[in-house]
Amino acid sequence: MKVHNKFLLIGCLVLLPFTARANDVQAFDNIFTDVNSPDKPAVAVALLKKDKVIYQKSFGSANLEYKAAATVDTKFQVDTLAWEFIAYATLLLEDQGKIRLDDDIRKYLPELPVFDHQVTINHLLSSTDGIYGYKVLRSLAGWESKTAGQQQAVMQLVKRQKSLNFRPGTEFSPGGNTRLILLANIVEAVSGQSFDAFCKTHIFEPLGMTNTLFVYDDQTVLGNVAVPYRDAGKGVYKLDYGSSSAAGPVNLYASIKDLATWRSHVLSRAEASRLDRPIKLDSGVVIRDISSISIYGQQHAGKERGIAKIYQLGSFGGYASSIFRFPAQEITVIVLSSGLAYNGSYGMRLAATLLKNDFLEEETIDYSKIKRVALPPEQLKKFEGNYWNKERGIPAKAYVKNGVLHYSRVEGTERVLIPLDETLFQMQIDGDDHYHIKFVGQNMHFSMSGSDPIIFEPHIPAQYTRTELAQFAGVFYSDELNSSFVLEEHNGILTASNIRVGQIKLKPVKKDVFYGDKSFMAGVQFKRGKNNDVLGFQVVVDEARNLEFKKIPTVAGTR
Repeated sequence: MKVHNKFLLIGCLVLLPFTARANDVQAFDNIFTDVNSPDKPAVAVALLKKDKVIYQKSFGSANLEYKAAATVDTKFQVDTLAWEFIAYATLLLEDQGKIRLDDDIRKYLPELPVFDHQVTINHLLSSTDGIYGYKVLRSLAGWESKTAGQQQAVMQLVKRQKSLNFRPGTEFSPGGNTRLILLANIVEAVSGQSFDAFCKTHIFEPLGMTNTLFVYDDQTVLGNVAVPYRDAGKGVYKLDYGSSSAAGPVNLYASIKDLATWRSHVLSRAEASRLDRPIKLDSGVVIRDISSISIYGQQHAGKERGIAKIYQLGSFGGYASSIFRFPAQEITVIVLSSGLAYNGSYGMRLAATLLKNDFLEEETIDYSKIKRVALPPEQLKKFEGNYWNKERGIPAKAYVKNGVLHYSRVEGTERVLIPLDETLFQMQIDGDDHYHIKFVGQNMHFSMSGSDPIIFEPHIPAQYTRTELAQFAGVFYSDELNSSFVLEEHNGILTASNIRVGQIKLKPVKKDVFYGDKSFMAGVQFKRGKNNDVLGFQVVVDEARNLEFKKIPTVAGTR
């Protein structure tokens, strides 16, 4: 009982000046009732109006074993919320006249390969650089290190890259992440300080953010940190530090109090408008990806129930983090947790208590009120088929069922498509987001709430017998990664195996194209020679679009 009373006292402590009304505070508290227990992992929240913190609390235990109550000073790993600091540090150097955003990155990192086209700092900030994503490379290479030195290891992978995903500035990569390491390295090269030291000197210390730091070695002992857990069901929690560690510049630990201090600082200064500038292609076209970054501050600009929203979501092991900002209403909410796969629902419910009179749309779309057109089944059947997105390795299909057109990803949830006109359909899905399918020529365009479309191309599905699958068998090697995969046929399924990453099941999409059950090998495109023999395969995944594995010739008499 003593532990419980102490827990309640500390967990409910609000450390900053309070301007919310008492009845608002009670409404806020009620949102977190299910996590306000010493038997639940930590959750911490901050709510800001303009640049003032009006609600800030922590709930649950930072350590379930010892029932150590979480406080507003408890540290959490914040995953993608670290990206904003990388962008801010870069823009700070530009403000100081030490770099230009149109500078070639090799001016500061001359050890990088000389690609066919120049990559600029602006390309890194806008994820239009075309450099392979290190997380995919790390998985394909079988490197899942939890030791220090990952920043240097990432650089070694980049140095071996032979070509870019695309010409820089002409396309956007939603999964690009090596760029963040390169930006941190540029800050180091220009400032003469390590990235963590630069942020400490120029950001954390001046703002009094004493519980915020970048961790470069997972063996580092941290004080006052929330232990990450995974909900195993039936009230049981298991430790979950993630399958691998994050590279230093993106491995940020921070408290909710510090992040609230940071947001308060940014919102009260001109930096806010700079960080919120939309990212663009070199042509000037604004990038509106369906869910990835869309502003220089490395967050996504979208809508919530009809009003503008800027957000970022993170997840690493048992840690989850989220930030939602509503610029017109000047509301910001941040949630950190150490035992939830996703905590954004708490933040949105908290924000909704202040925004209930601002929302222009209902929380869930009422599809019965949508104005639709009647299309006969024979017209709908024109859209039936199998589709493939060749950049992200996503298979999908459209088909008529009971006179209604449906959409689904392969082995995914079936969705009803409501016809809005002869080629435009709205997907019926719970929530307030508007998902659309538009058929343009032979292609199918998938978009959400006005985003740039993900384009799917039609194809004729392929089927292979066990004997036919044998043509793809062999050992395939990538010189860029110094890694190999063994492809074999197992009970009618093609598999790709690597002793360090396990087995990936590959299922046929179309001739010579397969999709995989692991995200780092979402698909493969086989390459053939003049005699129609298989020479190798190319990985089909956004982060590494041109990465090739070549088949190692079999020596006579061996297998």
